[in-house]
Amino acid sequence: MTAPESYLTATTGAGVLDSYAGLIDSISRGAEGEGPDIVDVAVNGIGAVADTIDTAIDPLAALLNAGIGWLLEHIEWIREPLDKLLGNPDEINANTTQLKQAAAQIKQMAEQHRADLGSVADWQGEAADAYRKSMLQLAQELDDLGHATDGTAAVVGVSGNLVVLLRGIVFGLISSLISWLISKAIMAGAAALFTAGGSVAAFIGLAVVKATAVATKIAGKIAKLISGLVRNGERLAKLAGVMETLSKNLGRFSMVGGVGQMVYEGAKPMSMGGH
Repeated sequence: MTAPESYLTATTGAGVLDSYAGLIDSISRGAEGEGPDIVDVAVNGIGAVADTIDTAIDPLAALLNAGIGWLLEHIEWIREPLDKLLGNPDEINANTTQLKQAAAQIKQMAEQHRADLGSVADWQGEAADAYRKSMLQLAQELDDLGHATDGTAAVVGVSGNLVVLLRGIVFGLISSLISWLISKAIMAGAAALFTAGGSVAAFIGLAVVKATAVATKIAGKIAKLISGLVRNGERLAKLAGVMETLSKNLGRFSMVGGVGQMVYEGAKPMSMGGH
């Protein structure tokens, strides 16, 4: 289980420009914390999702190659978990890259906005102070929007990595089972002449028990994955809520910014006339 997440913002109650950075970082860390519980390793959404298992490879085909295809009818169902864990790394990477690019553009807008405030550096007074504070809050919220978009990319990347990594683990478990079955089947076949086929019948029963044990282990891992993906879905919903709130705020600032600029332009000639 992952640790409870704190959703206090970084500057809550601090009397300065409020920021969602703490909330967003907490959500991202929560998503990354799913890795050890599901795939036994830390997983983040920074790097590209890489599928190390060719989806076209069927581990059960080794039974046919070993000449014991007759065993397939008894354990073929163990292939089902692999079918449930299909993922498209290229599509996942494309989505996360697009989100990261959008985040970078938004953060660049925030920096540009801060730089533009230099154009009203000569404006003084209460109205000027209120305007600058409002515009700095706008820059902060643009930063937060970019940060939230980055967080969304991280959660999406983590989710994709979890599916792909677990598929590799499941593939390994099934492959190990198949290797074990092949070695035991060969021995059972060799003894069949001396046991009137009894060794093969006994082996089939053992194979089903062994396969069931592996399937149970796989089912437990898939259950953890599903729970983790559900939690990541809830995290994405929280990030979407943050972005919706920030987007509404930006709509408000579009009006304030225009009014403030008009006030500045109107006050500037008066200020110059007073010298």
